[in-house]
Amino acid sequence: MQSKTIAVDFGHLSKGIDNYHVDVMLSETFVQSSRQLIEQVVGNVVVGAKMTDSNLTNSFRKSYVDMLSTTMHRAKTDLQPAQISILQFAVIKFLLLEIRQQLVSVGQRVEETVARQQYSGSRDLLTTQARLFWLRQHHDEFLYKINRFIFRSLQRDEMNHLRSLRKEQLQGAFKEAVSVMFNPLLSAASPVSPRLLMECYTLWPVANVSKASEAFETACREHFPQLAVESLRRFDRFDPIESEVFDELGGLFAVQSLLGPAANQRNSLTETFSWLEQPGNIRLLFDARLHQKTAKEVRANLGIIAGWRFNRDVKKLLKIGLMLRQAFASDTEYRVMLASYQLRDSWAELDNELIEIDQACKYIAGVDVKKIALRVSGRDQGAVQLLKRLDLLARENARQFKEGAQEVVLRALTDYCRYRLHLRYYQLAHRIFNRLHVITDAEQARLSKAGDHLYELLGNAEALKANAVEATIVHHTILKADVRGSTTVTRELLQQDLNPAAYFSTRFFEPINHLLSIYGAVKVFIEGDAVILAIYEYNTTPEQWYSVARACGIARDILDIISSKNAHSKQTGLPMLEIGVGIDYSEDKPMFLFDDTQPIMISSAIGAADRMSSCSWKLRESFDRGLFNVEVLEISAQDRKSDEKGQLNIRYNVNGVLLSNKSFAKLQSEITLQRLRVKLGEGVHTMFVGKFPDITGKIRDLVIREGEVRLWENDAPLPESSSGEVFYEVLPHSKIASQVLEFARQSR
Repeated sequence: MQSKTIAVDFGHLSKGIDNYHVDVMLSETFVQSSRQLIEQVVGNVVVGAKMTDSNLTNSFRKSYVDMLSTTMHRAKTDLQPAQISILQFAVIKFLLLEIRQQLVSVGQRVEETVARQQYSGSRDLLTTQARLFWLRQHHDEFLYKINRFIFRSLQRDEMNHLRSLRKEQLQGAFKEAVSVMFNPLLSAASPVSPRLLMECYTLWPVANVSKASEAFETACREHFPQLAVESLRRFDRFDPIESEVFDELGGLFAVQSLLGPAANQRNSLTETFSWLEQPGNIRLLFDARLHQKTAKEVRANLGIIAGWRFNRDVKKLLKIGLMLRQAFASDTEYRVMLASYQLRDSWAELDNELIEIDQACKYIAGVDVKKIALRVSGRDQGAVQLLKRLDLLARENARQFKEGAQEVVLRALTDYCRYRLHLRYYQLAHRIFNRLHVITDAEQARLSKAGDHLYELLGNAEALKANAVEATIVHHTILKADVRGSTTVTRELLQQDLNPAAYFSTRFFEPINHLLSIYGAVKVFIEGDAVILAIYEYNTTPEQWYSVARACGIARDILDIISSKNAHSKQTGLPMLEIGVGIDYSEDKPMFLFDDTQPIMISSAIGAADRMSSCSWKLRESFDRGLFNVEVLEISAQDRKSDEKGQLNIRYNVNGVLLSNKSFAKLQSEITLQRLRVKLGEGVHTMFVGKFPDITGKIRDLVIREGEVRLWENDAPLPESSSGEVFYEVLPHSKIASQVLEFARQSR
């Protein structure tokens, strides 16, 4: 229950043309698709039409994913993760401004119509004036509905398409950014809007929420003196010159009554969250059912006395919970909160014309029933049906609160803590918005770009066009698959009067050819008993920089091919193949020589991959019956002989894939790897599990084993020895890999 702090440093970014804001220009495709969709949604909302996904929605979401994906991949090239984590807020600011502007434009057009009709003496004037009044009256509700629809569309893409990419590319920089950007409070005109509270939190006494917070905080400090409690409202008094310079969307002013004035934090933004801004703490402390479950575990594991002590402490906590309950609100107010939960799923748009949300909640909770009923009954024919429905909810409200008041209180206080959290997020978001300038004007963009101060968030096609340069290789990964005993296999085939060329072609070379396009690999070199493949990374496509992950994928598929073909060979009496695969990454571009028109690659990674794919005959007896297909040992100084090519290590690689340590480091920058300790056989092993996309976009699993490099001395492995070094094996599709993947799923 420790406090935590979010820090956002604008010092990473260059100031724009006004020497204060950071200038950001968004993808033109995204801007246009946003404006078209917002225009459609605004039109539907103000006439009461149903909002549904459309082709415009799909284009909008697609352009968002394209722009954000391209931007996040720039963490590999010209942007830092900390910069990207801030610049993405320009997207939210643009949408908030555009929605406001288009909604205001609707009202302005009606105002212009009123002016024309007044001038011409039109008989439609009263109807148009009534429509203008209705638009103004419902402006805030329209704004909320439009914002929620737009942002929910993007949230689905954040969950389905961008979440894993964020983890991979932003490396934990401002990991709360998505929660801050899609905070429900940003959608509403006011953080105390009844519609917002009903849908996302609960309808606590809005007029007294500050007093309720103060009483609640005081009670928390009294009963939990060991836990720091930050007041919801801070900085009541400071020099006005020290307040925030801008408040372009009015957000800081909107929460001033709840949080207090916003001090100018300049380039270093911080927001601190106490244990009251961590919603799960309420149930952790005061949920009796949760404590009952824990008490059983305590008694079972620690004994009866420990269980008795635990129950004694629980009684104290529940007593404190009762005091906090009374400090925050009365039972009548909790019933109003329960009423807002009841209305959340049953509230209809027509209800808005008959009764306000807060009045409906009071009626259900038994507050001012006659007064509210009298006010509603004279409004419309539908009022009678509405009151009948509210009466049914009122009876259910009384029953639920009588039978489960404590559950209502826990739910309400949890939502209150989440509301506190979101208020902090809201203030932080507006501080960020106030330091970003979203440029849509071509002249402003030209000026900012001339000073090299413009940050452009572009889609993939736009980025390629803007950076129109020749595609060149900047990094590459080499894979070598080495076939063992090819001479012996050829001799056996000839003795059986069979065709060795057809055998190797159908069992090795042709199946590999079918894999090349899936993983973006090219053949570098082929000889009778080996193939060398390369996967290139180009300067123009950083979003495709998965060369090591894809090399692991194609290596694993090659093992599958060999395994399948060997099973067939065993049935038909043909010799079986054995291979070893090695993978090495180079952060440099390869060099090429030419034999006539035939390119010949020069790369240190070829030699390293060759060593990774090798297998010493000395190790077969020791490891042929082991769980894994790869082992690496360090040769002692006295045993380093010339027959091992002067290498420091001796390797066992039989139908396995050995990944160089440098390649594994690159893999960690490409994808998110989950580290696990898994019991297999008689030992516990370190495994890494991740996912990567192939060229077609299909997501594939990857399991990597981290093994210890043991010592080799006197022509034998030293038992229980370790050099302190590690190696990495790519596991094939196998029972062990499946067990590791299942363990990873259960561990999440």
